Parts: sequence; C-alpha cells; structure tokens
Amino acid sequence: MNKIYLVAMLILAVSFAATADELVLANGTRYKGTISRNAKGQVEISTSKGSFAFDDEKVSFKQTKINEPGDFTDYQTALKKKDFAKIKTISAAWGKRFQGMPVRWNEMALYGKGLVAVNEKKDDEAKKIFDEYAKLFPKGAYKGEIDVMNLDLRSDEMSKEELIKTYSEILATGSGSEAANARMHLALAKLQMEAKEYRGALENFASVVVLYGDIPDLELEALWGCGEAYEAMGETKNALFYFQQIVEDKEGPYKKEAQKKIEELKKKEIK
Repeated sequence: MNKIYLVAMLILAVSFAATADELVLANGTRYKGTISRNAKGQVEISTSKGSFAFDDEKVSFKQTKINEPGDFTDYQTALKKKDFAKIKTISAAWGKRFQGMPVRWNEMALYGKGLVAVNEKKDDEAKKIFDEYAKLFPKGAYKGEIDVMNLDLRSDEMSKEELIKTYSEILATGSGSEAANARMHLALAKLQMEAKEYRGALENFASVVVLYGDIPDLELEALWGCGEAYEAMGETKNALFYFQQIVEDKEGPYKKEAQKKIEELKKKEIK
C-alpha cells in the first residue's frame, strides 16, 4: 500500500468525520454517519460499519448533531422568494427524513409544510402541521409566525374577546419575528376597532408605524388605521394628519381612498 493511497484514505476519513451526523444515545454511545427515520419509525444511522436503529426514547436528541442538508441554501432562498413549489419539495423531503424528531431540520420542514398548506388553502392540514410544531417546538424559532397563522385559521372558532386576549398575550411574550408581531398588532387593532375600543386600536396601529415602519405594506395599512381610529374618536385634525401622510408620502391602494377621506373630513370641519 503506497503513501499516496494512505494519504488519500486519510483525507477521505477526515472529510467523512467532518461532514457526518453524530447520533448520541441516552447511555452515551455515539455513532457517526447519516441520520434518518426508517420505515419502522425508528431513528436510524447509516455508518461505515452498517446501519443501526433505535427507538426515540433511547436517543439523546439534545446531544445528537445533524449536519446542514445539501439543499439548505436553496430552501432559504425559496423562503425569501416565497417559491412555494420549491418549499413544498424540500420540506417534504426533510419531513420524511426527520419525521417526529425534535431537531432543527424537522422544525424548518414543519414550518415550510405549514406555509404551503396555508398558501394552498388546506386549512385542516395546516392546523395539524401547526399543532405538531407546537408539540415538538413550544419555544421554536417560528413560533410567533405560526401563532399568527394558526389564529387566522381558527378565528372562526373563537369569539372576538378570546381573539383579543390571545393576541395580547402572545404580543406580551415578544416571541415572534418583526413581521409576525406587526401582523399581530394589526389584527388586534382591527378587532379592537370592531369592538369600538378605539384607543387600544390606535395604540396597536401606531405600534406598527413606529416599530415596523420598514415593512411598507403593513405600515400603509397601519397609517390608514390610525386615521380611522382618530376619526372614530372625533379627533378630526389628528385623523387628517394620517390620511394626508398617505396621500403625500405613500403609493398604493389606500392613496385614492385617503384623498376621499380628507375631502369628507374637511367638509365636516366646515359644517
């Protein structure tokens, strides 16, 4: 066996060790290879010495390390671009490989599958996915966004009072992403407008403008909401200020309506 062959084998061995998953059992035993869920529902690791399978309770998932899937970058890009076809393909593959495992890649798979189900208007399927996510990842990275989508799906099952309370409780935890929190503030504000809680609605609309003004579509909707809340409270000058902001600084579907509002409010002022 020549030196070149030995060096090549050593390089391959080091490369495998660096890229291999590491399965750690509750008793401390470690295996290096590729981790997946097998047809029998066990956690399986394929190693250079063969495949070994274990029931979940024998695995220490906290210590187990699973390397980044090869299509991780593609998945991130798909999420940013809202490429639901690609999200569906990758999340399905990850979901199959890591089914039921409390690991990062399964968390991302459930999030992606939920997004796809919502986009395809498969509400019952989305609810099941989000319930599984909540069970496996109660403090997960996507908890805030999933809470919002889940509430949207279940809004018909809850009273306005329950929805207001739930949105308020979720916002108080500060667990969501910026986009998720902005959407919750808007949803809560709209419910408060319906309940004629105008001051509370104004505070939530204003929170979107002040805290999440870098999300253009949501900011525009929130500016409109501030104007409507002030109008409902009879504070015409303040209402005009927000509607004028839309007309002067913003583009979008609210611009023409804001101009109409300004004309109507000015006529009321004259009277």
